[in-house]
Amino acid sequence: MAKLREKNWMINIFWGLAFISSFWGLAWSVVNAGFSNFHYFTLQSNLLVLATTTAFLLCFQEKKWFKYLSAIALINIIITGIVFHVLLAEYIDGLHSHLLHTFTPILYVLFYFSSITNVLKTKQFYVMLIYPLVYFLIFLIIGAVTGYAPYDFMNVSISGVWPVIQLTIFMMMPAIIILSIILLYLKNLFESKIKG
Repeated sequence: MAKLREKNWMINIFWGLAFISSFWGLAWSVVNAGFSNFHYFTLQSNLLVLATTTAFLLCFQEKKWFKYLSAIALINIIITGIVFHVLLAEYIDGLHSHLLHTFTPILYVLFYFSSITNVLKTKQFYVMLIYPLVYFLIFLIIGAVTGYAPYDFMNVSISGVWPVIQLTIFMMMPAIIILSIILLYLKNLFESKIKG
């Protein structure tokens, strides 16, 4: 990992590919549907990746807020990739979909682990839970009131309130907690090995 850090061209490749993939996926979405699809977690996650890679380009990586933004983008884009491939992939295909759900998640993970040095401590894992939890709660409430949800597995008018709560709050959130702890532990372990 330390040798990777010495190779600026490699960091630039990971950064550039993550930036291009998220930008292209978002631009494609805007061209096809305007801003009407930005209620999807996928587009919000890709927007966080674009914001993080842009902040990195502008040399904001040493700012205190950057470690929060980059970690939130990490968990969100991983959730995007996992949920898509586990629950939704059979319904969606094409390059645009894979830019948003496959390429950007993989590229951002590579970028995060190779390039970002200003990171949360493992005990700060709770920061990574805020965005997904708020997203789930907002659409749980909206779904209960209007019958609308961005994804069928979150739709209370199809499944009922209790099954959606069981899935999102009691199954997905514990998985997100465990994943957040593992990711931060590994990232901090890598950083400590690099620093010697």
